[in-house]
Amino acid sequence: MARLLSKNWIVAHSEEVDPISEAPKQFNVWAAISVVAATLKNHVYVKYGTFTIYPNSYIILTGPPGVGKGTAIHPVWAYPKKLNLVNVISDRITAPKIIERLASGFAGQVQIHPTSNGNGLHSPGPITMAKDGSATLIATELSTLLSSSDWMMTFLCDAWDRGEYYYDTKNSGSSTVKDMCCSLIGACVPDYIRKINKTATSDINAGFTARAIFVYAEEKSKNLLWPVSTEGTPRGIEMDHKFSEDLKQISQLKGEMTFDDSARLEFRKFKQSSYLKPHESDTDVILHFKSRMHVHVLKLATVFSCASRDSLVVTYEDMASAILCLRDVMKNLDRAFRGLGDSELAESTARVQTFIEHKGITTRNEILSGCHRYVTGENLDRILALLVNIQFCTGRSQGGKYIYTHVGSKPQVAITNSTVITSK
Repeated sequence: MARLLSKNWIVAHSEEVDPISEAPKQFNVWAAISVVAATLKNHVYVKYGTFTIYPNSYIILTGPPGVGKGTAIHPVWAYPKKLNLVNVISDRITAPKIIERLASGFAGQVQIHPTSNGNGLHSPGPITMAKDGSATLIATELSTLLSSSDWMMTFLCDAWDRGEYYYDTKNSGSSTVKDMCCSLIGACVPDYIRKINKTATSDINAGFTARAIFVYAEEKSKNLLWPVSTEGTPRGIEMDHKFSEDLKQISQLKGEMTFDDSARLEFRKFKQSSYLKPHESDTDVILHFKSRMHVHVLKLATVFSCASRDSLVVTYEDMASAILCLRDVMKNLDRAFRGLGDSELAESTARVQTFIEHKGITTRNEILSGCHRYVTGENLDRILALLVNIQFCTGRSQGGKYIYTHVGSKPQVAITNSTVITSK
């Protein structure tokens, strides 16, 4: 059966929602990716050496309050919920309850099994409700999910790549999950990551961060005075039908993914490039993400392929797009995790870095005025000296003021006696 949408499901949704959404475009794209990945479950897979890789992913939209994390997640997730394609679990649940839900299985769409009368003719046969051990956690407040159980992050690390899970308790008996496939779409503010206790931070930096894709944005994509929804209009009804029917078709895909020669070559070039090699300047977050980045690439290339066609073949375009998307994610990882570290000034340093980035060029007095709730004048001088030493910014004395310029920013500058004015 031919797809109704003329484009990749993810691209089509993003293009449809972007004109009426203030959410960052990358949030809309990754929220749609999470839907396709969760809908595929473990029905399609990649054989990679001794491993079998499924498309399930942990995607966490990260940004300040009000930037549009929830508004990117809820509209696109209305489709699998309405169609009953995915076992959706909210963030207000403990790890044992998640295991219990997975073990009991998910009854998805009704499946009709045709029967033959022996003359080559088929008629509807028995009707069953297909059950599986898959689920997607929707955590628009990631802090609620991760704090619901002491070992939630440990469980999530296990659930990312394990196909079976056994859990035994003193009072409630045991639960065994067969064919487990767990996905996560979540949201959090950067401050939450910075304020997790040191034990949790260790887990995040090591296991959880390597498995999760933190998509970072600081600003809305646009300021809409009065966005008008297409819901209920002929256009809205038509597109809702197309998105629904194509997603149902995607949910029926089953089998091993194959890669055409150009896709294999592109993946080989990516793995052999210096991009994945550790560098002296890499933070722990970057190092851990690099360790599993090739797995994320294979998962995402699978999702892009299945979002476009039924062939179960990954093309060069699918592979190149996956690599590009994940490179963009990694570029912003350090910004998302600023303030995470053992230094007593780690959080204050993160605040100062963000302030200088936004300004492009600024003065010490402006920085102190903007960050005085988080840093003293004495500590600010220590932070600024550090940021100059690591070449995050440059500093120079001019007109009785000390001017700091973010490295990489090239604003047009006009300096007055009272302040620094920039235009980018």
